[in-house]
Amino acid sequence: MRHLTDQERATLARNRGTTHVRVIVIRSAASAVDLGHLLGRDWVMGVQWNVSQDETVALATVAVRRNGPGGIVSLSPMVATSPANRGPTGFVEPLLKEGRTFRIDVQTTPGTPPVPGGWRQVFLGRIDDVDAGPEELSFSGRDFAGVLQDVFIETERPYGNDTVGEAVQTVMSRIIGDNVPVGTGPALYVPVDPMWQLGRYSQDTETVHEACQKLAAQLGWELRLRFIDGQGWLLVLQSPERLADEPVWAFGPEDYVELSRVQRKLTDIRNAVEVVYWDASDRDALGNPKRKTVVSLNPTSIAELGRRYMQVLEASTSNINTAAEAQRLADAAIADLSDSALEVEMEVPYHWALEVNDVVRVQPDDVHLDEPVDLAIVSMDPVFTTGTAKMKLVLRGRPSVSRAEWKARNARPSTGSSPAERSLQVTARMQGPDAPTELAPTPTVNGFALSFKPPSSGPEWDAFELHVSTSPGFTPGASTLKAAASATRFEVADLQPGTTHYAVVRGRDAHGNVGPASAQVALSPRYVAPNDMAPLVIFSSLTPNPSFEAWTNREQAPPDGWQMVAGTFGVDAVRTTTADAATYAVTFPATTAGEKLMGSQYFAVTSGQTYVARLRYLKPTGVVGVGGARMELRWYDAAFAEIALAAALTEGTAIGAWASLVRHAVAPNGARYARLLVGRASPAVAVTVDNGLVEPYTTPQQAAQPVVVFANGWSAYTSNGRAAPSYYRDSTGRIRLQGAMAGGTINTPAFMLPQQYSPLAVIDHPVVCAGTAQGVLVIGPDGTVTLERGNVSFVSLEGVSFRGAE
Repeated sequence: MRHLTDQERATLARNRGTTHVRVIVIRSAASAVDLGHLLGRDWVMGVQWNVSQDETVALATVAVRRNGPGGIVSLSPMVATSPANRGPTGFVEPLLKEGRTFRIDVQTTPGTPPVPGGWRQVFLGRIDDVDAGPEELSFSGRDFAGVLQDVFIETERPYGNDTVGEAVQTVMSRIIGDNVPVGTGPALYVPVDPMWQLGRYSQDTETVHEACQKLAAQLGWELRLRFIDGQGWLLVLQSPERLADEPVWAFGPEDYVELSRVQRKLTDIRNAVEVVYWDASDRDALGNPKRKTVVSLNPTSIAELGRRYMQVLEASTSNINTAAEAQRLADAAIADLSDSALEVEMEVPYHWALEVNDVVRVQPDDVHLDEPVDLAIVSMDPVFTTGTAKMKLVLRGRPSVSRAEWKARNARPSTGSSPAERSLQVTARMQGPDAPTELAPTPTVNGFALSFKPPSSGPEWDAFELHVSTSPGFTPGASTLKAAASATRFEVADLQPGTTHYAVVRGRDAHGNVGPASAQVALSPRYVAPNDMAPLVIFSSLTPNPSFEAWTNREQAPPDGWQMVAGTFGVDAVRTTTADAATYAVTFPATTAGEKLMGSQYFAVTSGQTYVARLRYLKPTGVVGVGGARMELRWYDAAFAEIALAAALTEGTAIGAWASLVRHAVAPNGARYARLLVGRASPAVAVTVDNGLVEPYTTPQQAAQPVVVFANGWSAYTSNGRAAPSYYRDSTGRIRLQGAMAGGTINTPAFMLPQQYSPLAVIDHPVVCAGTAQGVLVIGPDGTVTLERGNVSFVSLEGVSFRGAE
């Protein structure tokens, strides 16, 4: 209730005073016209207005005389010749015109005329329409909060904050300041801080009044124009005093003739309220808020009337996104709806100080009531006519917000289509979702797979668009749209392999609004690789991809045709460009101890066949004989079960330069498949491997190579049909010499074999010489061929053979 002086309180309490009314129309800042004293006459015939819980903007109607005596003066705005329609400067300026501000003042006196300082403002508004009827003229208008109903938010803007939040009253002030011209609407006044911080959201294009009322409704508070002593008319955001138990005024039988309605209703009672919300502080693995509920109950009401349930569904974009906020909303609903409220309607003398949600006491009349009841004012309808000042009051229960607002929420989403429902939920319809993050592309055959993380805040996403281009920094559009789906992963398989492509992802909401694009990622679709066709077995006798040059998955996985058998690729084995040949090799770092191995695909073998496995390795540092490279050749039967104790194992520990590992092995009985394993031996010593190869040990017989250069007097002996000296590798891989030589110096090199035809160690081989002497031919690892003992006049090389270098 508004403040009363002692004299005003005494006058209203005795109910014997007189209430005076006046209507002031403000034509300009310097011209305020009292319709009770315009041109020496009182033009006001009647005044009425309505203030209620359900309508936060009041509506007033004023009836005035249209014409003065003799029709000389008219208040009709269409009569330009009337003196009433000329302003202080004498120009035509209609008095009662739409858009003009008008005010209703009252004064209650103890039967005396009003005094200049005793007037109290009870309504301030703007003229919405003027009806110049046949005998009287009427105009009506909403209170000054109606200005906010007439201003449309034309530009969508973001409000709130996702870190510390932004106070709801600050958001309301910004909405008003961003859209309502300064000086044309009421200022916001918040007597008690609601302690509600809003997360970021995008304000829909709607009226300013709708936008602010939605925020107030989410709190369970109200926003309406009120007169504040010492400050004037302000737009006040406040909570109804739901626990108010002391009446501000009392009406007895002497004040009302009868109670036109004394009624109780079960229909609107709700004593179990559940609020469903999305908890911004508890998110799932994808970063989306989890859906939760809170419940508020009135046990006394449930025991008396049974459980009467109501559910409020908050949209995922709602700023009711914490347990505390949802519980506050549920408790407000219980406070407003859980009582079996008595509703009383009566007509009493006008009381200007009363306001909606004031608690008044109705004294018993022993007809409808036999004891006093304290009820809150739901609506007031003051009516002033000649000699009469009265008002109709509707009283019910305790102070609350509109029950119509609560009913609109009952078991229905707060983003529904009815006007009541639309007034409850802040919407974000023109600004799309935030950009996705953490894009992770994986090249595939002729395309790629792309996963990403959806935004964890901002407007709710409904689907995502994938845009692809071969131009970096491109702008997403219809020509770049590759796919759209309600998923967080895309797969594309129709791109040109080997060509760099660029991709971005952006979100769309349920209304089709598109948000900003993600950061751009680059990717190159790959060609078909052997492991795409046969990832486990290759039906060949050769190890696939022995030099590690085919590497579809770049550094994310082992080279094509290979898998980690012991250890993890990317940790225990990595790609390197320190290769023995070509471009790539695999390094096994000295990270953790233990055996780290990479295995080839299975390949077909034949039992009894000899195979040779080769590997090149580099151990940069360490000790000779300790740690190093490891190579295994394992055998498997038709069911891919390993044949026990049949693996061929070899290790190399040389340091400082690339070295070879070679191992020959015969496929055991029952062997159908084999697999080559390469990697690091058990100690934690780093090693790099390259060129891991297995092949059948069957070398085709080569053509003989003649000895061209002789030394120390030696030359070919071709007499008696003999051949000149030559050499070749036979089908078993052994090096063989043939022909004859003569004429040199004993114990001096006769000629030199190429390195690939040299023995692994010094060879002492018997030879036939002239006469009966047995000769000895010495062949060194460097390829030198020397007659150490025998007759130099003739030396036969037939039958000389040895195992050569691999």
